[in-house]
Amino acid sequence: MTDFTMIKKLFRITKRNGFSHDEIQTIKNNFGELPQVFIDYYLELGKDERLNHTQDSLIKPEQLQHFKHNEYLIFYCENQRVCVWGIHKNDLSRSNPPVYMSYDEKVWKKDFETLTDFFHAMAYLQTVFALEYGCESFYSIEQTDLDFIRENFNNKVISFRHWIGIEFYGNYDDSIITVMKNNDSFDLIYASSDKEHFDEMDRVLSKLGVVI
Repeated sequence: MTDFTMIKKLFRITKRNGFSHDEIQTIKNNFGELPQVFIDYYLELGKDERLNHTQDSLIKPEQLQHFKHNEYLIFYCENQRVCVWGIHKNDLSRSNPPVYMSYDEKVWKKDFETLTDFFHAMAYLQTVFALEYGCESFYSIEQTDLDFIRENFNNKVISFRHWIGIEFYGNYDDSIITVMKNNDSFDLIYASSDKEHFDEMDRVLSKLGVVI
């Protein structure tokens, strides 16, 4: 079973909340072999609404047929379907394959080297919309502010490379700082499932940039 401990700590998930083996089998019937990480995520976490449907969405088993593609298994969608993420059909037999992103479902770019990296990055992104403690607005910050964040907060390492350009930071397992590229500046937003840790971030980060 794939280890999703980091995601569970972030969202304070304490029990399984996923799809059934029969629902997974339905996907297999339509698409053939599936990556083990894909199966584990759908079984363990697939039905958690905060994690998977607060902003962008994990595609549910019964919806996958509406995203049929000759070359890719499309399994995640931006909230307005501006872009989608998928696994190439030649990689479906791999346990932890790379994930590709496309705006038009014609041109695809590799966004993550592994499926686990993708699921962690998307969990990080959902936090700013889903967790109990979060700032009410985005902040517009400059490069000097980003440099300050990089110096004072741990880089979560995982990032969206081709979609907008999003980096994640934070000094605790229950807190995420999200920085999005916006032309010549950056958009900042942050959240936590722990009030004390959120207040600690807020005292520092709310002084950076201007509210959008």
